[in-house]
Amino acid sequence: MELLSRVGVPARVARLLPHELSGGQRQRVAIARALASEPRFLVADEPVSALDVSLRGQIVNLLAELISNCDLTVLFIAHDLALVERISNRVAVMYAGKIVELAATGQIFRKPQHPYTASLLSAIPGTDLGPRRNRIVLSGDPPNPADLPRGCRFHPRCPIVQDRCEEDEPASAIGENGHQVSCHCPGELDWRGSTADMDGTF
Repeated sequence: MELLSRVGVPARVARLLPHELSGGQRQRVAIARALASEPRFLVADEPVSALDVSLRGQIVNLLAELISNCDLTVLFIAHDLALVERISNRVAVMYAGKIVELAATGQIFRKPQHPYTASLLSAIPGTDLGPRRNRIVLSGDPPNPADLPRGCRFHPRCPIVQDRCEEDEPASAIGENGHQVSCHCPGELDWRGSTADMDGTF
């Protein structure tokens, strides 16, 4: 009962079957169940993807409150970058199963170093990134995980690819303020002010 109360669910829910709960209630009950063992680390894999916009905000607020009050670390896995920015202290960006960039949230969103990160940020609608922000459109499709390309796994779709990218897989390098990036050309994609035309499909 204490856990249900902590996640904002009335006690009567404990006597209901799953199909009798709303989507938001089911998600809150799932969080309560995860907290029952008093974990220090919680994996939240797309915790709001099946919810409508109003419920997403409520669940994200709940997770943020639990992180603050329960000495809890949460690995928040999501495709919604607006939510990632809102709830995360640090962000890891993955491409084809590899972390290509890792930094504090503010660093990632203000100054992405990897071209894939820049393309993701350019696709966020309704942000305050400025009127000259470009939509970076990538060509091609993500690679088959069982048959990754040689060199940098992003190079077949990268708008700033160089010859070495096709041969050598970039190591993870640590830059300013611990900003990690795996790229031979970090920070070279002008994602805010360039007027270059990048054709293709995202």
